[in-house]
Amino acid sequence: MAVHDSYARLTPYELLLPDPGFPDRCFVEIAREAEERGVDSGNPAAFVTLGRVRGALGELREEDAGPETALDHAGILFFAYHMWRSGARVVLAQRKTVRGLLAGVAGEGAVAGRSDVAEPVGGEGSAVGRGELAREGEAGWEGGLRECAGYLQLPQHLAWIESPDQAPESVDGFFWYRDRGGVLHLAMVAGMRRDRPGYVVVSVPPQPLAAMPGWASGPAREGGGDFAASLPGAELDGLVGIRTPAEVLKVAGLLLGRYARDRPREAAAAPDPAGEGSAGASGPRPTRLPHVFL
Repeated sequence: MAVHDSYARLTPYELLLPDPGFPDRCFVEIAREAEERGVDSGNPAAFVTLGRVRGALGELREEDAGPETALDHAGILFFAYHMWRSGARVVLAQRKTVRGLLAGVAGEGAVAGRSDVAEPVGGEGSAVGRGELAREGEAGWEGGLRECAGYLQLPQHLAWIESPDQAPESVDGFFWYRDRGGVLHLAMVAGMRRDRPGYVVVSVPPQPLAAMPGWASGPAREGGGDFAASLPGAELDGLVGIRTPAEVLKVAGLLLGRYARDRPREAAAAPDPAGEGSAGASGPRPTRLPHVFL
């Protein structure tokens, strides 16, 4: 499988926007209406009551889209709006970071059966275990997530959503938003492909920040085997399988906990493999948003 870890890829935030002027045209008006009406835009249920939100949704949805799609679009618009307010930053989790963290909570086991992916992530020659992960999460969550929203991108084609009645979908990453009450909202994004529009969104129930270290260190599948993948070649490629909402929370807890603690600095501008803003054969189209490497 192709591996592209050297730069952050085009994000679902950017794909959502119908044109570059959409944030200035719609998000500014949403913020103004929320302030004038005294509506808490950080509450998803209150957010969708704003008239300017409904207007923005009218621009995003196809004319022939069914009414059931409105909720999906509203959910992503909620994250996109708060990401815009927070500066639209992307965190690119590198392959060694993801594999090292997952191997750390698995003890001596390995991701998808591999024994060569337990790379140290806490410094040269060190390994991060379950207790240390819990302690670092408890110490860093509240103060570390100073921006209240963002997009965390996973290595390309490393993690896959597996469902018994649907084809596997490659996970791109997840939106996150921390509201003023200390609650974390998450939405995982998968199925971003050049051969079709749109993407798959998997939402999970909002969680108090205080609960996230527990999700990061606890079991996520009944009977064990968290993150084991059943795709052909999964063991050889060290693929990560996601089958339960608890696994979404677990991988988010691990990676956001590390981000909150380490606070990596912003990366240099991403290279464009085939010219300004194009999708070249040498790699996926890069994001134009500021980003950091985790």
